[in-house]
Amino acid sequence: MIERFEELKEFLPGLQRDMPESYGKLAEIFQFHVFELHLGEDRGRKVDYYIPYMMNDALECYLVLRDAWMTGDYLDLDQEEYPIQGQLAWRDDRSALIVKQGRENVFTIWFSELTEVFQCYQYHRIGHFWVKGQEQWRQLVYMAGTVYEKYQYLGDAACNEGEKKFMRLIEFPPFRYWSPIDEPLDDRYPSTREGALCMRGLALEAGDKSYARLAGLYARFPFGFLKKKLARKLCDPARQRLYETIYGKVRAASLKYPKRVYGEALDGEILRARKRVHQRLHRAGFCGKYPVYTRGNVEVVAAEEHPFTTMEAEDFTFRIRFMVSRCKKEKDMGRNCGFFKGRGREGRIEDDLDMLMGELEK
Repeated sequence: MIERFEELKEFLPGLQRDMPESYGKLAEIFQFHVFELHLGEDRGRKVDYYIPYMMNDALECYLVLRDAWMTGDYLDLDQEEYPIQGQLAWRDDRSALIVKQGRENVFTIWFSELTEVFQCYQYHRIGHFWVKGQEQWRQLVYMAGTVYEKYQYLGDAACNEGEKKFMRLIEFPPFRYWSPIDEPLDDRYPSTREGALCMRGLALEAGDKSYARLAGLYARFPFGFLKKKLARKLCDPARQRLYETIYGKVRAASLKYPKRVYGEALDGEILRARKRVHQRLHRAGFCGKYPVYTRGNVEVVAAEEHPFTTMEAEDFTFRIRFMVSRCKKEKDMGRNCGFFKGRGREGRIEDDLDMLMGELEK
């Protein structure tokens, strides 16, 4: 049964109310002009086609056209320039998805069944560093936004109770001020009182009464000058406990899900890469276990970029990058402490293990 049938039927003619919800997701794909087609499992005369619905670092959700064949050709075209339209049809015991790309290209996929693949994965080790400065907060903003988006589209099925305790942080503008990409996030997420109260609650849990008071004030009076003040205060070393509290909740929620499994070859490569990092840092005098190591006033945190288990670009590979922190005094050490602004603090991203070791061994 399709919940939003009345809204979705215009985007996929042939859609019927009593169809499985996977057909509703197919209609949404045409609604938002994000249709992509990938060749899936090939079993000789029988082929599966994959249509991604939501693929991110925390979730892989895609539709599968089972036992299919195609007439015509799917072209990888810009959907703004070549609007795409879909339609469902039937003949005998077969279903058909008819797709028109722009004015010229039409293809049809005949299939026996439309199914959905849905799997959540761990994401707390993910590190994409596109913007310099305050990378520790940008990493958390990315994770919170990723969780928020999967909940937005897939609801309770895609989120656990732990994730619901922090995901509304993305609705708190001073938090998402530290965007992980080269553009603001205010047009992507709403700004709500609940987001400010979420931050207030986490600050109280961290024992950061000063920030909790300001977040509570912002919940009542969301003025621009207060937003900037709260964003800047996140850079202060006094926010270390708040940062670690939030990260702890992200990590605990993420660990409820399985790791991605790629098969023996890539899984082995990933384990060997982690082992190399561990051995070289220990030889350099660091203590700890993957992914966090310390030596005196220096901390190294390994962060990873993971490919999808399917439909990944051919040139995308597993990658480890390093969040390197220095604090003036060992007593000031904490996770990614060097990224907070203050005298004697330094935080940077290092892309290459050899370059990192060369610098650490000086």
